[in-house]
Amino acid sequence: MRGAPTVIYMMFKAMFLRPVAAILAACLMVLSGGAFLSGGDEYDVRDPEKCALNFSVLSDTHLETNNLARAKVYIGALKNVKKNKSGNDAIVFLGDNTMNGQLVENLLFHGVAAALLKNETVLPVMGNHDIGNGEGDYEKLQNRWYTFTGAFFGRELEHPYYYEVIDGFYFIVLGQEAHTVYEMTMTDAQFTWLEGVLDEAAGSGKPVFVFAHFPADDAADEDGNYTDRLIDILAAYNEEHDLFSFVGHTHMPMLLFWSFHTYDGFPETYLPRMTSLSGDTEITEDSGVGVEVEVYENEVLIRARNFYSGEWAIDDLDDVPLEVTYPLKNPLPEANG
Repeated sequence: MRGAPTVIYMMFKAMFLRPVAAILAACLMVLSGGAFLSGGDEYDVRDPEKCALNFSVLSDTHLETNNLARAKVYIGALKNVKKNKSGNDAIVFLGDNTMNGQLVENLLFHGVAAALLKNETVLPVMGNHDIGNGEGDYEKLQNRWYTFTGAFFGRELEHPYYYEVIDGFYFIVLGQEAHTVYEMTMTDAQFTWLEGVLDEAAGSGKPVFVFAHFPADDAADEDGNYTDRLIDILAAYNEEHDLFSFVGHTHMPMLLFWSFHTYDGFPETYLPRMTSLSGDTEITEDSGVGVEVEVYENEVLIRARNFYSGEWAIDDLDDVPLEVTYPLKNPLPEANG
């Protein structure tokens, strides 16, 4: 637990960060042209009357001070997220929100989010680029991430992992605990914590959503050795309950049929890099892609959406919406009366 002096210090720091971030974000929106974007047309969930929960997931923004094209995609995408007529129960960022974890990059990322996602529940994941991508002072960069997460999203964290219950649904965020680039190092404490949260979530009877920057097969123990421990935990839970995992990091093109798949016993959706650019400057048809997740009585629907263009993503092979429906093992409790 943080002591009173630390909490007071964080409050004063937040009071400083917010206005500075607002000014820088406003400048960024103008310079990138994002201030003049409409955010595309309004959209909605498939069946508003029957949808029990819906949330958006975006990944790998890699916001950088000298790349206005990325900023424009980021700004346009967030504007479109806000145009969901049914609203958003949550908005999740799967890490690598910044390119280098620099102070100015964090001010820009969080400043734009604060300006465009007012009153939204935001769940950020810490990516390897958010803590320097293997370079710099790891502890300093991690504490910076904690500071911004607290100041802008109201999350006073002591670990890069946490969870939140939203309308009875468990949202579990996993985090790396070492200065790594290619794997998510998890301590015994985090594994034990995860098992405890899943035991608690099982009593809800509702689907559980797990978010991480790295795919499950990139998990490593605290000694840096790759391990199947995370896969085993998630797969075991999914045998009787419903669990869905969402990951980033790989920059997996969403417009490929195998971007949605079941991995060793549980569904794991690989998200693309939201700011996927040609030559790192030209905005393409793949720029701005994320997913919209909708929960119904007997199923979970995951729909790929280009939030920058404001259109549902299309499978180029079959010319149909890029989406997948997962039947639930356990219908929502409300449906059982």
